[in-house]
Amino acid sequence: MKGLVLVVVIAIASTGVRRAEAGDCDGEADALHGLLAGEARRASRWNVAWGVFYGAAVAGQLALALTETKPFATFDRDYEEMMYVGAAKATVGVISKLVVPLRVRVPARTADACVDLIALRRAVERNARRERQSFYLNHFGGLAVNLAGVAVLAARRGVGIAAQSFAIGFPVGIAATYSQPRRAWKAWRANRASWRTGVTAGDGATVLWLAGEL
Repeated sequence: MKGLVLVVVIAIASTGVRRAEAGDCDGEADALHGLLAGEARRASRWNVAWGVFYGAAVAGQLALALTETKPFATFDRDYEEMMYVGAAKATVGVISKLVVPLRVRVPARTADACVDLIALRRAVERNARRERQSFYLNHFGGLAVNLAGVAVLAARRGVGIAAQSFAIGFPVGIAATYSQPRRAWKAWRANRASWRTGVTAGDGATVLWLAGEL
């Protein structure tokens, strides 16, 4: 029970300190709000740009395959199947941007800058986790889709055609991944507080404490 009381007292004291520093909340709250608002715009543009790119890739490759057109060379069965596989991979890209787009949420402002600051710090963390998840999903998802295309083409048309398809598709996935907005993730990593431990002695009692912020 004493431990519970101690934790409550510390929480109240910490809140008091934050309130005492209310004048310092406005600047950081404005900065974090600006960061998230800008990141939300960048995420929206990234979703649209890559959705349109993948959609155009689907249409273009299907058109080449269906019209039996191969620029600057003779159309053949190997090229036709590579175009169909490429269109299938690009379709996965379109679906990903429609079904699981990257969204950055910006909390609404209130009249209390310190309350806003707490909400904004939590929003930065939540959005950072979304960006991190999207980044790795794009990495591994893109690799998995391209390897599936390699497997299909290698089995049907040979390793050479499979390698050509991979050489075209994989760099596109890398470009999409690394052009993704990641500023919230970087800000969260840069400002994440570390845990601290210490010992406080007084009034006949010794307290071992652990403090920090997630």
